[in-house]
This record gives sequence, structure tokens and C-alpha cells, in this order.
Amino acid sequence: MNPQEVLLIGGMGYVGRQLQRPLLKAGYRVHVLDKTAPERRGEEAIEFHEGLLSDESILKEVLDRCGTLFYLASDSVPTSTAKYPALEGELNLLPFLKFLDIFQNYHGVHLVYLSSGGTIYGNPEKIPVDESSPVAPISYHGAGKAAIEAFLHVCSSQFDNQITILRPSNLYGPDQPYVVGFGIIRTMLEKLKRDEPVEIWGDGEVVRDYLYIDDFLAACLSCMQAGSQQQRFRIFNVSAGRSLSINQLCDVIEEATRRRLKKRFLPGRAIDVKSVILDCSRIKTELSWQPVVEMSEGIKRTWEWIKKMVQ
Repeated sequence: MNPQEVLLIGGMGYVGRQLQRPLLKAGYRVHVLDKTAPERRGEEAIEFHEGLLSDESILKEVLDRCGTLFYLASDSVPTSTAKYPALEGELNLLPFLKFLDIFQNYHGVHLVYLSSGGTIYGNPEKIPVDESSPVAPISYHGAGKAAIEAFLHVCSSQFDNQITILRPSNLYGPDQPYVVGFGIIRTMLEKLKRDEPVEIWGDGEVVRDYLYIDDFLAACLSCMQAGSQQQRFRIFNVSAGRSLSINQLCDVIEEATRRRLKKRFLPGRAIDVKSVILDCSRIKTELSWQPVVEMSEGIKRTWEWIKKMVQ
């Protein structure tokens, strides 16, 4: 296994595509496994593998070569499986377990799993929440993330695999695709560009924290480069440390873009966490990671990118 080779499972999603850039810049050779591969493959240091995320023949070939694996695949959002637990299992949990059947035999590969800081804690009793806080999701999407984390803990315990779990807050930034029901900052900016109303579920007082994509990518690299210096199984919250209600977020977006949002308030939903603020002391202390992009600046950068997009 070569520590300079990295595998991205689900590497054609938003985080995967963004993570390719800093990995290449740092001199890594990148392998991407996804259900679809791009037609144009311009980077010589990227090797694309098209297939299912549990494809045994591909995984065995690539895992023999890679020192680090990022598991980024997720085919649902909280709203898409809100009333369908079996669908969450079919889309995410079962494919992951098929992958785990294979991965557990590769003890020299460091697995980094992209979980969720926004859904996995549910409605915590104490704010901010650190990594020792109870896991109590209130959506099937969050429950799926929690189940995968539990399986990874067993894998690390029984097979001595090195595993790191990252629980980021709400990610946003340029190049993020517009997906209905996912990515509130991306959605608000899209609606702003189209001059359409933003749907706000409830009174707008639910509280979230947010993280610019480049800061999260830096956390990914810090986690990977720490390598064997970390404990065998580690969990890190990753957030910018600034929390806002939805109403406050609207104000920040309006100030950054100098445009007024149209708003449509709808009844609250049972799947929406009331307040989640992440305590990121652990990753700051252990990996010397710090977010550097202020929210107003991150929103301005994202807005400039959206304005340049072709409709």
C-alpha cells in the first residue's frame, strides 16, 4: 500500500470533486470510485473506476494500492427518506455493509467516513455538543449515519482497522449543485438569483452552524496526514463555530449579496432538528485545524460563482 495514493468512494459527489483538487496539489495520486465516471479525464494523477461502491473486483485492486480511503457516498437527504426507513437502508446502509465486508480485511488502509454533525445528535440537551454527546437522530437519514458509525466502531474494534469519522456542520461553497431539500445556503442563493421565494419550515428560529467547503477540505487533509499518530478510532466534529437561526442567516445573505430574499413560511417538520451547535475543540487541539473563511466572505464567494452560472 502506498501512502501517497488515496481512494475516494463516492468521489463524484460535491465533497469528492472538491477534495480532488487539494489532494492533487499536495502530490497524491487519486483514485475515484463512483457509479458514473466523467467522460473527460484530464488529470493524469486521477484514476477513475466506474462501478458500484461495493464492487469487489475494483475494491480489491485499488485497496492494495491506497493508504487512505475517504467514504463520501450518500444517496439520500433527510427529506428524501423521511417516511421511508427501508429506502434509507437500501440507498445507503446496505451498500455500505457490502463495502465493509471487503474493507475489514485491509488493515493498513486508513478509512475516513463523512458522517453528519447536523443530523446525528438530534435535539441535544446541552449546547454546544461535543463528540461524547449522545447520538439520537430524529430522521432516518441521521439514523443511517449513526448505524454506519456503529458498524465502523465494531470494525475498528474487531479487525484493528484505523478509522476516523468526520461530523461536519452544513457545508456550502462554490460548485455545490442545487439539490431540492438539501444545502440551505445553496438553496437560498439559488432562489435569490431566480427571484423566487425561499421556503422556511417553521418560524425560522431553528439554529444551525455552517462551514465553508475549503475549510472542510483542510480538515480532511489534516486528518489524513495525521495518519498513524491518531488513535485507532476517532470522531471529530467539524464546524466554523458560528451558529445562526434561519432568520439570522437570511439577514447575513441579504447583507452579503445586497439583495432582498423573498420568504414563504410553512408549518414546521418533525425531521428538522431545533438547534445544533458543534463543539470543535477536539479537532482544533489534536489536529491543529482552524476554520479561516468568515461566513460573510464565504457567502460572497458562493454568490459570485452562482451569478456566473449559465441558467
